[in-house]
Amino acid sequence: MDSSDVNRPVAAEIDLDTLRLGTSKLEFVLDRKSEICAVTRALAEQARHTLLLHIEDLDPAIYEQGPFVDALSRLARSNSKARIRILIQNARRAMQQGSRLIELSRRLSTYIQFRRPAPEYRDCHESFLLADKSGYLYRPNPGRNEAIANFHDPGKVNDWEKYFLEVWERSEPDPEIRRLHL
Repeated sequence: MDSSDVNRPVAAEIDLDTLRLGTSKLEFVLDRKSEICAVTRALAEQARHTLLLHIEDLDPAIYEQGPFVDALSRLARSNSKARIRILIQNARRAMQQGSRLIELSRRLSTYIQFRRPAPEYRDCHESFLLADKSGYLYRPNPGRNEAIANFHDPGKVNDWEKYFLEVWERSEPDPEIRRLHL
């Protein structure tokens, strides 16, 4: 994390249950995997329209947990205009381990879509989750348990969403994920 993190509160100092997507404007630092999981889940549970996820792989400790997968299922089933888009650099490990999220996307393919970034975007190793054009969780180095989150920063989310949609439009569905298992 950079030196500006000194001024941000850490997740351990915050009651995460009080944070509300679209209203809680506090930017805070996360430095534990359990905090990253909790905030990822909270953003997914509170999303009502869109969830955009830019990741290297489906870290099972974060994205394969029942509450997170269930939150995406509820989002997809509760709103006919819901969009859950996932840009994933490498889906191989998730496929080999029988990903619950990939299986859910096969059942709800209208709402949950995966794509692999086009070659010109594969050098971006940052990870981020954007919820309802308002909240985010950003991991500059997904290999470390460090993140920054905010449940209401539409300006920052808009910047990342522009980048995400640019990559999305130039990317194609990952053939490994699309393949149906009979």
